[in-house]
Amino acid sequence: MKSITLITGASSDFCALAARALADAGHSVYASMRETLGRNSPQEDEVQRYAEQHQVDLRYVELDVASSESVECGVAKTIENCGLLDVIIHNAGHHVLRSRRSLYARAARPAL
Repeated sequence: MKSITLITGASSDFCALAARALADAGHSVYASMRETLGRNSPQEDEVQRYAEQHQVDLRYVELDVASSESVECGVAKTIENCGLLDVIIHNAGHHVLRSRRSLYARAARPAL
């Protein structure tokens, strides 16, 4: 059964490979990444090149998980293109800045 999948953080590494593998398996895949007009422009081009060379439904969508507005826009654009969204694979990085002491204190708390 074909699914429509949105993958965050798909500009490189694991999620770029997952996007290609899912597209190769016949799924419609939206590989999301931030800064498609900037530093990720080459990755955007690679998504398009791969889709054309392999005749698969693999597309890119601008989406920055650090921005609620960008997430809403990226998801809306995906749904607008295909009518629905079956799967979201969220792998985009989030940077958390806290003191080591705070992190260690959280890790030391017993699980409830």
